Amino acid sequence: MPKINRSLTSGMVILLTLAMGFFNYTVKSGDTLSDIADDHDVTVTALVKANSIKNPNLIRPGQLLTIPGDSTASGASGTQSEATHVVVRGDSLGKIAVKYGVTVTQLMALNGITDPDKIYLGAKIIVDGSTRVPAVNLASDTTDLTHIVTKGESLAKIASKYDTTVSTLLAHNDITNPNLILIGQEITVPNATGWRCPVPTGNFINDWGFPRSDGRGHAGTDIFAIRGELVVAPVSGDAEQKTGTLGGIQVRLWGDDGHVYWLTHLEGFGKGGQVNAGDVIGYVGDSGNAKGSSPHVHFEIHPDNGAATNPYPTLSDACR
Repeated sequence: MPKINRSLTSGMVILLTLAMGFFNYTVKSGDTLSDIADDHDVTVTALVKANSIKNPNLIRPGQLLTIPGDSTASGASGTQSEATHVVVRGDSLGKIAVKYGVTVTQLMALNGITDPDKIYLGAKIIVDGSTRVPAVNLASDTTDLTHIVTKGESLAKIASKYDTTVSTLLAHNDITNPNLILIGQEITVPNATGWRCPVPTGNFINDWGFPRSDGRGHAGTDIFAIRGELVVAPVSGDAEQKTGTLGGIQVRLWGDDGHVYWLTHLEGFGKGGQVNAGDVIGYVGDSGNAKGSSPHVHFEIHPDNGAATNPYPTLSDACR
């Protein structure tokens, strides 16, 4: 599986700025502040404050407005009744756990935190998970998969695709000659995750819960990469292609694993309909309300088509 540079030293400031950042909108003829607020899922008050506007009824064509936050395609905010803690300078996961009478392990599970020493200023930490589906690592789930050999494939290519070895495939398929496999032949791949990194060249941090406008929390992970980089299906399923004001060019993948994956702000579509894990379903961009920001894919996981859960543990494992 491709490796990505996950160093969070000098690049941390850049990624934090992007993840929590603002973007600009140029006022068009006929626009009102109320219309702009509705289109970008923010309040008029938030726009007035972000732009130091004295008269909300007076904006002019060509005026550059700062739109606070990054309203995601789903507009998801998490369950409003959740008890949360916003990280401030000097906080540690241990201190937060003591304050709310929970354990560090519980906080890590609820928030998809894989390193207890890395929490970020401004992040919204869930401290009461009674109404939240805990974060899960889908990439750690294993099962035996069946691969149908296609033209040009070799056993080595198949082994590489599923992060296994030729000897493992030989042992589980009673193959005596590794150089002789046939088109259409069924190959059993044991203990395969079947899960692919959606942007193999991307970089990301655990920005789940980072604050957005109107008190919302970031309901996914932003994966940053060069514009036009490939976006692939993490699992097999039905790739539904959509366009919208907020998410722009986006794919909703109804996974064969029973979960739903949202990928938004794409530059363009790839394959739609029934897809296999690893098929190209789009390209990294900045469409929708992310226009003008650093190209990225906003990625969400909805287990069993329910509430969004932190995708960071899954991405961290699959994209490492």
